[in-house]
Amino acid sequence: MTVLTCASTGKSITLLSEIVNSGEAKVWRTNQNGYLAKIYHSPTPERVQKLAVMIANPPTEPNSHLHHVSFAWPKSVLKNDQGDFVGFLMPEIKDGKELLDVYNPRRRQALKLEIDWRFLHTTALNIVSIIEALHAAGYVLGDIKPQNILVNNRALPSIIDTDSFQVINPKNEKVYHCLVGSEGYTPPELIGKDFDSIEQTEVHDRFRLGVIIYQLLFGGNNPFQGKWTGAGEIPDINELICQGLWVNGSNNLIAAVARTIPLEIVHPEVQQCFLKCFNDGHKNPNFRPTARKWLEALKVGNDRLTICGRVDNHYYSRTYGKCYWCDRSTNLGIDIFPGVVKAKPSAVVESTSQSQVISNRFIGNLLQTLTGHSSWSVAYSPDGQTLAGGSMNGTIKDGTIKLWDVKTGNLLQTLSGHSYWVHSVAYSPDGQTLASGSMDNTIKLWNVKTGNLLQTLKGHSDSVLSVAYSPDGQTLASGSDDKTIKLWNVKTGNLLQTFKGHFKGHSDLVLSVAYSPDGQTLASGSDDKTIKLWNVKTGNLLQTFKGHFKGHSDLVLSVAYSPDGQTLASGSSDKTIKLWNVKTGKVLQTLEGHSNWVKSVAYSPDGQTLASGSMDNTIKLWNVKTGNLLQTLKGHSDSVLSVAYSPDGQTLASGS
Repeated sequence: MTVLTCASTGKSITLLSEIVNSGEAKVWRTNQNGYLAKIYHSPTPERVQKLAVMIANPPTEPNSHLHHVSFAWPKSVLKNDQGDFVGFLMPEIKDGKELLDVYNPRRRQALKLEIDWRFLHTTALNIVSIIEALHAAGYVLGDIKPQNILVNNRALPSIIDTDSFQVINPKNEKVYHCLVGSEGYTPPELIGKDFDSIEQTEVHDRFRLGVIIYQLLFGGNNPFQGKWTGAGEIPDINELICQGLWVNGSNNLIAAVARTIPLEIVHPEVQQCFLKCFNDGHKNPNFRPTARKWLEALKVGNDRLTICGRVDNHYYSRTYGKCYWCDRSTNLGIDIFPGVVKAKPSAVVESTSQSQVISNRFIGNLLQTLTGHSSWSVAYSPDGQTLAGGSMNGTIKDGTIKLWDVKTGNLLQTLSGHSYWVHSVAYSPDGQTLASGSMDNTIKLWNVKTGNLLQTLKGHSDSVLSVAYSPDGQTLASGSDDKTIKLWNVKTGNLLQTFKGHFKGHSDLVLSVAYSPDGQTLASGSDDKTIKLWNVKTGNLLQTFKGHFKGHSDLVLSVAYSPDGQTLASGSSDKTIKLWNVKTGKVLQTLEGHSNWVKSVAYSPDGQTLASGSMDNTIKLWNVKTGNLLQTLKGHSDSVLSVAYSPDGQTLASGS
């Protein structure tokens, strides 16, 4: 086995097994978990310089809050025994399928991938979000093609082969060119040009992005495919691109065929983006929509999707007015999104995967579905009359909180003020104030009657992932992406304490915080796989619950105290729930049953039952004495991110 040295850490990296052998390099699995090595056949000084710039200037990860790797960015160069550069270390993208496998109906069928049109919309939106982040960092992707984009089962893409990007050194403006391009994705003004010497801009990427989005939304077809109605043989695709001849162009030389999916099925704002990209943008490349413009249009398009009342796997745009996929299946005998035909066709209902669901906890009946936005966090008011939900709309910066009347399901208020997703919401014990923590690094306190913003608490240097009021309502705790926990005086807004590393604090993101019922102790769960208990008066660390106590083997996503304060429940990405004795730190029980991450746990007010929400789309109710599973509540069509009991314990709310 070959052993190399990681230049940034000095550690040895062992190449274990070859994964890919391309024209320029081999990719190897390594002994460093989660990382691969790319080893060049012919390493050059130019590559070393380019990688050094990339390593020193990484783009912002747009999906860090989802614990997702959006691009296989070089982490460190690798050297051999002689000290020569041979390649680089990069994160491994796990469980991803090539984009071609996702948008091509035949390949989906062969791989038995259950993907619908909504999934493809979301994938397109997330690809655009990633490319926007890369453009913001000054990078031009250049070779955007399906083989360089992997997608997981959450519609989250990852871009690979990042070392082919065009890179500009911010110190001396030296350009490291993207040397490759792919047929069908190269904009007309670059066809036939020498990539070795031309400096590209994000305007060129805009064309490639338009082609990728078209393929995702229109059955895998390229926009320059169709029936040739001109004289002679159909020109090759490069010539069609150069002439601006596409199926929805201003001329009729490329005509639709029976299987061509019409542009009208997507939302008008998305239609306009395609027209600007391939019509207006052909004449003037600057007219092509930016990644931001695509993002805005696709967000609107996603929000207008609705589920078919006849086939359970059909989604269509409400602006189109009917299920195109049913009509296509009837007319052509082809269904690219096959699903189960419902025995009794029902009225068409809007998709409710982005919603809050309220269930009766004893009989498991669904009482109401409150739609409005994706909800990362839900919380009942102390009187049980109102439900608050903080938004997390995919990749869009929707920083709102919605308040619903629990009995009627009516939307009471929308609180706007955050500039990014709202991760966590919590009511004060008197029910007069709502606290919200956001990815904009702030906490806001709101008057729930008037909707007025009372205070903005600033101090965290990264996303605020969890907020919790002390039982007396005088103090607010917050956990953050910056690896710290902060305590705030809610009357003055003053920062009281910060629990962090030099207090033997967490070494990674703090995902959840919870006060003990007596208000003396604060529990925190972290990405570092541990739970910590803190004395809130002194700031001293009391205990750390971790692996050697048969603890969690992965991220601790949620913590909750039992009403008597004797037990702490925790949910983890290791798919388990653990119940801990808070005095001894020992695991009392491990509850197993979820098939994916456990994102949220909540005790019933009587302390007899624990609810858990999971990325397996279900909620489970457990008997905490016996550890037995009581019920599994199904209804959400996507991950359940938050669960909350009503104060009387009769109802459970869930956010998805």
